[in-house]
Amino acid sequence: MPKQIEELPLVGIQLNFSSDVPLYKQLYTLLREAILTGRFKGGQKLPGTRTFSNELNISRNTVVQAFEQLIIEGYLTGKIGAGTFITNDIPDKIFDSRKTQPSTKNKIKSTNFNIGKKNVHSNLIHRNIFEDKIIPFQNGLPSLEDFPFSTWLKIINRNGTYLPYLQFGYKDSTGYKPLKDAVANYLQTYRAVNCTAEQIVIINGSQQGLDLISRVMLKEKKNVLLEDPGYFGTRASVLSAKVNIFPVPVDEDGINIDYAIKNYPKSDFIYTTPSHQFPLGTTLSISRRLKLLEYAKKNNAWIIEDDYDSEFRYNGSPLPSLQGMDKFNRILYIGTFSKVLFPGLRLGYLVLPSVEMVEPFAVAKSIADRQSPIFDQIVLSKFIEEGHFTKHIRKMRMLYKERQDFLIDEIKKEIGNLLKVNPSNAGMHIVAWLPEKYNDKKVSSLAKENNLIVYPLSEYKLRFNQKPALVIGYTGFNKNKLKAGVFRLKKILTSYKN
Repeated sequence: MPKQIEELPLVGIQLNFSSDVPLYKQLYTLLREAILTGRFKGGQKLPGTRTFSNELNISRNTVVQAFEQLIIEGYLTGKIGAGTFITNDIPDKIFDSRKTQPSTKNKIKSTNFNIGKKNVHSNLIHRNIFEDKIIPFQNGLPSLEDFPFSTWLKIINRNGTYLPYLQFGYKDSTGYKPLKDAVANYLQTYRAVNCTAEQIVIINGSQQGLDLISRVMLKEKKNVLLEDPGYFGTRASVLSAKVNIFPVPVDEDGINIDYAIKNYPKSDFIYTTPSHQFPLGTTLSISRRLKLLEYAKKNNAWIIEDDYDSEFRYNGSPLPSLQGMDKFNRILYIGTFSKVLFPGLRLGYLVLPSVEMVEPFAVAKSIADRQSPIFDQIVLSKFIEEGHFTKHIRKMRMLYKERQDFLIDEIKKEIGNLLKVNPSNAGMHIVAWLPEKYNDKKVSSLAKENNLIVYPLSEYKLRFNQKPALVIGYTGFNKNKLKAGVFRLKKILTSYKN
């Protein structure tokens, strides 16, 4: 039995019955444009004249007139007993200046997106994307091959079978209550966060948390202090609110709050990654934590604490959160499961300073995406409640420490004369310092050409220059991949020319 050819839908075919232009000519023009712009393609079948007549409320004779003109000009071909089709071999002469061309008037450059007064590079969109393979040295990528997917699937099967169908309807935009309970218990126990489940909003990763804060709380002309260098996702979110950005340098003790006090006596928001500064990897000292809290109190400012990978600390226990030291309820605390479990999960949490602040965030979350996927939240809540989450963290902490040590040893052995690296006490990446004459952006570009991903430190700067360096991720790669990656990086660096 021959395969039945599906007819084209009559979407976009709208006639103006009050126009002076005859209906057959309007139909002819609309069909012709659909063919010329590629919306209707060669070999596709048009509905019959009766269908056109009924759906467009016109006579069959009007349709026949339009079809006949298009057949004469070579756009359509009729097959007896089969119907009318778009011509496969449309004559070249019809592809003239009338064919739609990309407009240059309103063209958006693909490499930069203009947000507010500054540009955010498309790396924000394309970072860490992979389709068929994982390429060293992507940053922030957990070891997917070591995630207990068998356990995860068992939870899916168990809950998918017995879950009441009402659970699949619309839910509270702030998140699934048992998951918020599980997150609150975890944060209180392991991160010394002062919170209840009622203060938590479940979000689709840290980036959405930053975006919601920007939507709800940032007003035009507000003064926002950002770590420099720092995470460009934050920059993208706050720029959309058209605020004043004040870069604050980072050193071995974290964000330099003394610089902020001296140069920015009045601020409204402070963004910081105190447990493991991104990208430099430093930790905010206790004295600076206290000074930062006092500065925020004096300015009546809000602190955004991004605790993106603090679970992975390799010397001693994970440091307690800055939020746990806050006595004035000025900190918005953000965490994510994307780096701890797997990026495709797209779930995280935003802990608000008080229950009273939840409602506007619930509204903003509803507007943004209504709610995070309910079934994923249910599975994650069970994963945490049953103890699999903390067990997985402990296992990964040991594995990642081993991989960091191996990577540093390989770098020192193979290219220690060209890259200077030191162990990091926490996190999922290291910073490798290049010789002064090297351009880290150029090295990053050469690495991409050689199937490697390393991030130039200079890409994260706002104002303060850093020595050339590469941000290198290691957690998602076994020893063989790390070794092969170092070998390729060695070839790039040893053949480097300015």
